[in-house]
Amino acid sequence: MRISPCRTICAFVCMICLALPAFAQNAKGNDGIPGPKFITLGSVAVPRTNNTVPHWTSSFTTDGVTYPFTMVGTNPATSNATTVVPTVIIPFKFILPDGSVLDGTTKVHNVLGSPNFRNFAYTSGTTQFGDAVQRAEFWEHVSSTSPGYHVRLGAPTVLPTQTIAIPANQVVFFVGSHSGKLEAFISASWFADKLQNAINVLHVPPTTLPIILTYNSFLYIHDINVFCCIAGFHGAFASRNGNGNQQVQTFIYAGWGDPGIFRNPSFQDILALSHEVSEWMNDPFGNNPAPPWQFANGAGCQANLETGDPFEVLTNAAFPVTLHGFTYHPQTEALLQWFSREVPSDAISGAYSYPNTALVTHPSQPCP
Repeated sequence: MRISPCRTICAFVCMICLALPAFAQNAKGNDGIPGPKFITLGSVAVPRTNNTVPHWTSSFTTDGVTYPFTMVGTNPATSNATTVVPTVIIPFKFILPDGSVLDGTTKVHNVLGSPNFRNFAYTSGTTQFGDAVQRAEFWEHVSSTSPGYHVRLGAPTVLPTQTIAIPANQVVFFVGSHSGKLEAFISASWFADKLQNAINVLHVPPTTLPIILTYNSFLYIHDINVFCCIAGFHGAFASRNGNGNQQVQTFIYAGWGDPGIFRNPSFQDILALSHEVSEWMNDPFGNNPAPPWQFANGAGCQANLETGDPFEVLTNAAFPVTLHGFTYHPQTEALLQWFSREVPSDAISGAYSYPNTALVTHPSQPCP
């Protein structure tokens, strides 16, 4: 895809809406529930300084409408540069009302060894998962003028585990009858305060990406007949003062999930984290619009450039990667060309999805 220089920012939340009854606390829950469904919420203003992660802006035009976008790193059309974003991991350890514990610290070792941070041989290069997707997306430039283009996460610093006791009225928890695992579903609004507080208390610089990690702990929004849970989200928030010069902090929350918790076999281990890493790279501030598109299974529409959302409804969305004897399940992402409906695609191998270039072979379909 031909791109040109330019600039922009916002916040976004990924949701898994599950048609479940309300579980009693500490009950035997019937898991093996449907997989993730994601939506986008919120926005923040574009800062006039670079007091945030490195980013660049361009646009594409579809059916006579121009859609601006902002991405992490540098413009591969004009830069042959490698961007490395400093990264920290903040594990959350939850103490449930009955004293049982779900501790994200227990999955830090696996996450550090995952393709989100370790190199793997992809067709776009031997590199990290998120960078491999970006290089594939901009292969027209990477394969010619910008072979040194990379967008990588720095080797993470693991910050102190945040131990949090959850009030009984803010959590639903049970041992799943299918997975046999303890699972917790925590109030999203209650959790959001804890997330932002941790980032502030730990003094994470706005130029650093914090990743909040939980284990078999997801978030919920309770409605009358629907139990909704959030497996991961990325977003941004700004300081209140600065007249546009204030810092803007981007972040990721992702829950590590054991196999069998969700009915969709793709959803396990780092699928949520890989989904969020790619979306953060392609839409760090959550405000990139796109022509309204249908999910890959035709069930619903969105109008934003969130690369993980279109395919997370598919049971074969995971792209298994084995590193050091452990098989991880990062998610195949939609490429920019899928959203812009470019025919033919100038991504690697004419693809619209990556790393599994055969997952879809055509651009997005307009909404009815």
